[in-house]
Formats: sequence, C-alpha cells, structure tokens
Amino acid sequence: MLLWFTKSDQYVFNLDAVRVPSKYPGKRHYKGPNRGKPSGNPLGKNPSDVWEILLREWDEGMWEIPNVKANHPEKTIHPCQFPIELVERCVLALTNEGDWVFDPYAGVGSSLIAALKQGRRAMGSEKEADYITIARQRMQDFFSGALKTRPIGKAVHQPTGREKVAQPPEERNNTPEEESK
Repeated sequence: MLLWFTKSDQYVFNLDAVRVPSKYPGKRHYKGPNRGKPSGNPLGKNPSDVWEILLREWDEGMWEIPNVKANHPEKTIHPCQFPIELVERCVLALTNEGDWVFDPYAGVGSSLIAALKQGRRAMGSEKEADYITIARQRMQDFFSGALKTRPIGKAVHQPTGREKVAQPPEERNNTPEEESK
C-alpha cells in the first residue's frame, strides 16, 4: 500500500510520466463535434487509482512489478525490501527533477536510489545500522554504475508450465499407499 500526503492543494502529479499504453490507441470519437478524431491521449491512459501487481499490467492499467525475493537482482538482507521500480514510478509522478525525496524508514535505500536515478535529491532515516551500511554501499554502487537493478517496465517472466520447477514433483503424484512401499 502506498500513502501519499500533501500539505496543501498545491502539489505535483506528473501524469504523463506514469501513463500506461491504451488498450485501443486507434479509438476515435463516434459522434459530436470531434467525430472521427482520435479520442484517447497519444501518451496512453491514466494508471488505475488502485496500483496493484496484476498479470495484465498494461491491458488493465496496472503496474506489474515483482517482489524482491530470492533471485531478484536487488535482493539484500532486508526482510521486506521493495523494488526500486515501485518507488521510481512514484518519484516520476509526484516530484520534479531536483526535488527532495525523504524516506523516514529508508531501510536499505531503495527509495533513495529511485530518487537519485530520476534526478532528484534524496535523504532518509533508518535506525538499523546494518541497513544504513547496505544503503550507503548500494548508493555508492549506483554512482559507480555497479548497482544491479531491475529496469523499469521490464516484463515479468511468465513460466510456460513446461519448466521442471513449474511441475509438481514426482513424489506428490504418488498415493499414500505407494509412498509407504
């Protein structure tokens, strides 16, 4: 869940930076003064008001971003680390270049890196010394070009079902009687 707070009605929301492709980009007005003219925004449609991880991200207007776990290139020791891409999209939508991004629970620095990647300034606070050490190293790796990240908008791998790991193990196919033999 993402929470977005503002102090006033004067805030930034860069819709064009986070639009998703339209399902029917060639759709046209069918009546009225604009009849025959394209009806959608050429840059795409608004993302849904509910930003969740779904299989049909672009068709549904949702973002599909995999969790950071096991073999994710960004995985660290943090138990509930989130992907840089998630914050990166929020940074693009809610800030302008040069703005400050503050994360009061910076963890291993994913939000700070997202801000830096998009030309923003970043600061955070974190009480766990090990996480601070990792965040600093990740930021140094970002600046040196050595940080491994998942590119924004990269499609999530969908198994075909033919992979060995996607099939139930043989021992699960046996009945309890066969297993006791």
